[in-house]
Amino acid sequence: MRLALADLKKSIARRDGEQYVTPYLLRPRERLEELAALIALYEDWLGRARASFPVDRAAEIIGDYRLARCLTLCLSEWYIWESPQWPGPASDDEAQALAAQGIASPGELRLALYAWVNATAGGYLSADEREARLDEFAGVCVPGGVRRATLDALLTLDADDRASLRRQTEQAPTVRELAARYNQRAFETMLANAAQVEWRIPPEAADGSGGGLGAVVKRVCFLSRRMGVLYEVAFEHEQPALAEEDDSAPVALARVAERPALYAVPSSREEPTTLDQANQSVMVTLYGPQEVMSAPAHYGERLARLCRALLGYRRAPDAETDAALAGAGLQGAARVYVYGRPMTFRLDDRLLRLLRVSPSDGRNDTFASGEDQVDDERSGGAVTFDSSLERRLYADFTALERAGETAGWRIEREPEPLLIDETILIPDFALTRDSRRVYLEVAGYWRPGYRERKARKLAALRGAAALVVAAPESARSEFVGLDDAFPFLWYRDGKAINAAALVGVITRAYDDFAARLASLDAKQIAQEVALRGRIPPTESMALLRCYTRAEVAEALRRLQVNGADVVWIDGVGLCSQAWRAALLGRLLGALNVAGGHMPLGELRAALASVQPGPADLTDEATETLAWQAGASVMRASLFAAEVYAPGEQEHTEVEGNTNAPEETPAPQRAKAANKAQTKRAPRRLAGKSAYTVSSLFGEEGEDSLP
Repeated sequence: MRLALADLKKSIARRDGEQYVTPYLLRPRERLEELAALIALYEDWLGRARASFPVDRAAEIIGDYRLARCLTLCLSEWYIWESPQWPGPASDDEAQALAAQGIASPGELRLALYAWVNATAGGYLSADEREARLDEFAGVCVPGGVRRATLDALLTLDADDRASLRRQTEQAPTVRELAARYNQRAFETMLANAAQVEWRIPPEAADGSGGGLGAVVKRVCFLSRRMGVLYEVAFEHEQPALAEEDDSAPVALARVAERPALYAVPSSREEPTTLDQANQSVMVTLYGPQEVMSAPAHYGERLARLCRALLGYRRAPDAETDAALAGAGLQGAARVYVYGRPMTFRLDDRLLRLLRVSPSDGRNDTFASGEDQVDDERSGGAVTFDSSLERRLYADFTALERAGETAGWRIEREPEPLLIDETILIPDFALTRDSRRVYLEVAGYWRPGYRERKARKLAALRGAAALVVAAPESARSEFVGLDDAFPFLWYRDGKAINAAALVGVITRAYDDFAARLASLDAKQIAQEVALRGRIPPTESMALLRCYTRAEVAEALRRLQVNGADVVWIDGVGLCSQAWRAALLGRLLGALNVAGGHMPLGELRAALASVQPGPADLTDEATETLAWQAGASVMRASLFAAEVYAPGEQEHTEVEGNTNAPEETPAPQRAKAANKAQTKRAPRRLAGKSAYTVSSLFGEEGEDSLP
């Protein structure tokens, strides 16, 4: 339970027209005797009832009722008031009798009493007859009855004053642990009522984080998204309110945080620059409930929990260095609303030192909950999102990706931050194809201030990064003038972003097919196909550097122009003329051995068993090969396909037209006629193209489809 802001001791000061609020925190060696006495009070009361507990004793020991109330709430993480276990003072016979009647808790016993009073006394007992009626109920409620003293005890077994004190941990808290826990919860209470929190992360602050400054920024962004807190990242000189000195001139180079080299943004410099090499302080702004929804409800708890995870002060002592913000020089400020008035809460080294427990005792933080131990690795492949809009887009795009409909683009959540000159942008997604990387920014948040800040950042990124912006139709006015700088994917408010449309936008804006086509070596490809005979479709498309059927057709045209004698067959891939002729010959031979026709599945198995042969053939590819060989495919149903050798189909049709004898009953003659008609009009699958280079483009040739 969070401490109440009204209970928290704090001081308010005014300097240069600005109001500053500072919570009262326990410094080292402060109130040691009082804290020890408070812990001793709880230790002395272990196993004793709450009814006689001196409620005001904590305030008398501490000397301040508000501080005592906060410390008592902190002690509830070690101590708990627990009601006696059922059946309490009841004997074994009484407990078995109650269980036989289905009574296993004080609530069920009271319910049985209420039902009995309703049935026997009209639902009301006067004070004069109450004791006699209770004695009567104790004797008849269960066979054999229960003692009256046992009944009175069981009826109020779960009352608050009957609870006894129990310690939840193996050892009592130390004075230092109690003081640190109070400081931590006071800090979290302030942040839970903050409109925004700004952290200044200097380059030296990354020394204790287990990585460079880029790793720190990426971890902060990851945790913010995971906990659902809005954030922004910028260099310090973009935030003059907290700047203390001028930074050197920024490096005019597009770069990414944490990655040691550029990914998709060209540069004229020989040595790539990373965030750590830029040697600039970074400002991370976390937006709280006053900015988002004006009330510090659950969102305020998330903001406080995020800062707790970033600082890592509730981790085990041996894991303390894994915190994102664990180095020296870390500073910040929070805009806190106290009694409805905005005030500044400074976060400096002195305050941060008071939040930590020294690891000298070697014990783990026993009261740290599992939900606070946030790791930066995805658990079980789980992906977190800022909104349902992004979640739906990710699901739709990955579905298209599995179906092979994304032209080779793969989507990635939580990419690295983009660093362009003085601007830091955290894209929502990154789409990668080979060595090409395009970032996607979803600018769908409704607040005008958010869109204005986003538009300023996009203007700073103009021409420096491969970026696609998805924005609602209602935001056209905020992003006017940026249409020529970035491709925009506009979507209707309240509707999902079309994943297929996104693929089209990326392909049109960042298509490099011309460069890929120009890099093809026709001679090398022809030699590879001639050597292997056949290359499977997936490997063939990689060899041709193609991602769509249209690109394959254009690449094959280029190969034809350069004299490459190769054939493309759908479901088979690239193959040589000799390999294709041999395979079609084996197909016709299998049909002749089977008597001129055989089921499609058996033909596929026969071709796959031939060495060397295509072991990965599908029914669709086998059907295409059958048409290429001059055979025909007839279907009696959707799942029953028969392949006939050339000339065998006409013979089958003549046999199917044979009239049934006159003595055959009319229903049977009609059935035979329908069967013959089914064979005469087979269903043919059009568009199963698998041809030579010339036939693929509609030119006449010996390899064209019949």
